[in-house]
Amino acid sequence: MTRQLAWMTVLLVGGTALVMLLATLAFLPVAAWESYVPVATVVGVLGVLLAGITIERAGERLVRPIRRLVRSIEEEEITEQNLHNLVRHAPAEVAPLLYGLHVTHARLRRTLRQHEQDRAEVGAIFEHMADSVLVLDAHERIVLSNPAAERMLRYPAPLGRGIAEVARDADLVNLARSATEEAPQARLIELYVGDGERRWVQAVATLLPEHRRLLVLQDISELRRAEVARRDFVANVSHELRTPVAALKALVETLEEGAIDDPVEGPAFLHRMHVEVDGLAQMVTELLDLARAEAGRLELRLAPCRLDELIKEAAERIRPATRQADLVLEVTTEADDELWVCADSRRIGQVMSNLLGNATKFTPAAGRIVAGARRREQNIELWVTDTGVGIEPERLPRVFERFYKTDPSRAAGTGTGLGLAIAKHLVLAHGGQIWAESPGPGRGSTFRVRLPAL
Repeated sequence: MTRQLAWMTVLLVGGTALVMLLATLAFLPVAAWESYVPVATVVGVLGVLLAGITIERAGERLVRPIRRLVRSIEEEEITEQNLHNLVRHAPAEVAPLLYGLHVTHARLRRTLRQHEQDRAEVGAIFEHMADSVLVLDAHERIVLSNPAAERMLRYPAPLGRGIAEVARDADLVNLARSATEEAPQARLIELYVGDGERRWVQAVATLLPEHRRLLVLQDISELRRAEVARRDFVANVSHELRTPVAALKALVETLEEGAIDDPVEGPAFLHRMHVEVDGLAQMVTELLDLARAEAGRLELRLAPCRLDELIKEAAERIRPATRQADLVLEVTTEADDELWVCADSRRIGQVMSNLLGNATKFTPAAGRIVAGARRREQNIELWVTDTGVGIEPERLPRVFERFYKTDPSRAAGTGTGLGLAIAKHLVLAHGGQIWAESPGPGRGSTFRVRLPAL
């Protein structure tokens, strides 16, 4: 560009010089032309060439910073330092332009950094949010989803798939289609995912521009389970209280009708009232213990203790009941001094007594109960195995729920139904684990407790 400008200047200057030469010749005699014209021509040509070179050099000096700036932009190497150097070394004629570019570039960089930061924050929120998010195009294909949606729907990489194929639920598809510009549509959906697992989902569908739809799915299955557990708890407490209260009422009415004066029946009725009152007191105590454990207010007196000794003590306490039920009770432990834990010996003894008591209640006569302890790497494992009625595999996760009884007909009158729930919270309070195993009904069961070893 500067070269073209220079040669245009040469032509302009050359033309001007030619016009001046012709004008000069008009005032000179013809005899002087032979000596004047060569000299004037050489001087004019040299002047034209010098003007062109000067103009090209000056133009190149002006344009060079702009060329360097363009090259840096094309090669994506432009930085704050590059712009600063260009502004500092540029001629005075170009410096304002480069300074303006420098200020604009700085503002643009700040804006881009802010946009990148906002995008990263939104992306992190989108990736880690607990609710599932799906964006559908006009053809109901998924164009955007987050990991929570893939986990909930059990469908990896759903992009490009239809919502009907991914969700396989007519209610969810109809909800997405019902979204309008007036207001988002919300609905509680019972969604079956994976291998038939049922989940309760609060779904909200919103219409986006270009006929796209936004689906937000909130998994409220745990809330539903908690609500069901609360209703079951109230119903179970009412049921468990109704029987002893009705018995006490009947006994009191019988005594009021004159049975208290009977030397034989009077004391018998009073004894039965004491039994019912003791059962109510035990239930209240266990409910209070369970409430403290669930609230994290359970007091533990932690101290080093040997689990093999705790098992033997619990077995000796339950042995009279096993003999009366015609059961064989065995205790097996490792013959070393490594079974030490830091625990509340009274609470762990309570857990073992509960497990042994349940094994005694649910094992038929001539059955066998085995309790033991052994070291498992950095933990000590306790177990109670019986040859009793067993537990159905689908019921195993629920045996530690409050008032839950695997066989209500067999369990009637055998306890409050709170023992395993309390045992679970006691073990968790010690930083341990407790779980149940069973091959199936009629094949016995095993309860295991694992505590950190000292």
